[in-house]
Amino acid sequence: MSMNGCGCLGLIGATTVLGLAIGCGGSSSASPSPGGGGTTAALDAAYAFARQQVNLTSLVVAHDGVIDRQEYSNGGGADTPQDIRSGTKSVVSLLVGIALDRGCLRSLDQTVGELLGPLGPSDPARAAVTVRHLLTMSSGIGGDELADVGEYNRWAAAPNQVAYVWDQPLLAPPGTRFSYFSAAYHVLSPILTRACGLSTADFARDSLFGPLGIGSRQWEVDRQDYNNAAAGLRLTPMDMVAIGNLVLAGGQAGGRQVVPASWIRDATRTQMATSAQAYASGYGFGWWTGQTAGSDFTFANGFGGQFIVVVPRVGLVVTATNRWQGVGSAVAAAQWMATLDIIMRRIVPAY
Repeated sequence: MSMNGCGCLGLIGATTVLGLAIGCGGSSSASPSPGGGGTTAALDAAYAFARQQVNLTSLVVAHDGVIDRQEYSNGGGADTPQDIRSGTKSVVSLLVGIALDRGCLRSLDQTVGELLGPLGPSDPARAAVTVRHLLTMSSGIGGDELADVGEYNRWAAAPNQVAYVWDQPLLAPPGTRFSYFSAAYHVLSPILTRACGLSTADFARDSLFGPLGIGSRQWEVDRQDYNNAAAGLRLTPMDMVAIGNLVLAGGQAGGRQVVPASWIRDATRTQMATSAQAYASGYGFGWWTGQTAGSDFTFANGFGGQFIVVVPRVGLVVTATNRWQGVGSAVAAAQWMATLDIIMRRIVPAY
């Protein structure tokens, strides 16, 4: 599809799978460690190991709001946007927090039936699904995308991405079981659009990206022109660091409370237990949660190894991006794991 008026890309010109993958080759640029704080030798070793990976495009470490180390390869750059895949979900979570603070949404317990009107399901059981259920992947609707990546592809290929959700089976009572299903999470985008009177991309530009100095970013849309709440947002590594620092600072940036502190707290603590992903024992509101090296952390993650990792106890933000298109699901899963291993086992312990 062509670009729309707000600079968003049409959804799924080529269908892709959900995201679990890092890289060498191509040119590489690196910065010294002006921020200090970490063990230089440990960071040197971590980056040396990262350079052995074949699809890494960026790896950035920020400590107490200052970049300690950054390196780019395979066409990546500090200001080069890249589709962060399911990391998009974590950004949408921040937008929901802002919408609640501004009064666009009244409560996490508002239902899709109330909020979507004719776009919502006709079945009362599905209509009772709430914003909270969507954010925590506990709607009970649809399959487990982590077990079957085809779930994403089938949704992406559907003629109507919202109506598709209501046609899926209700497999568990809402709020009782974690099941990763991007299609249901995407419903948050039409909810935000209807409630706040702006496309999700425009709402993000005005309420989140603007205050962070990010500005407009390309964001794919579905076949009904709703921005994809599950994937397709293109951010630069510096954008990702800014978002990580925002979370680290409890929603503050530039002396302003951009996202309510209470929302950051709730979004980044475990709302639903899960063993679905390595390092992630829980899921908050669109953010994964876990513990490593004695520290609690939260992270946004996307297919093929796109990460924003926040470790509050040590004031750490680590971001990474990888090439993911055309690599195949097995390679993508392997580089996803390799990237997260580098962050969790080599970088976080350095602090």
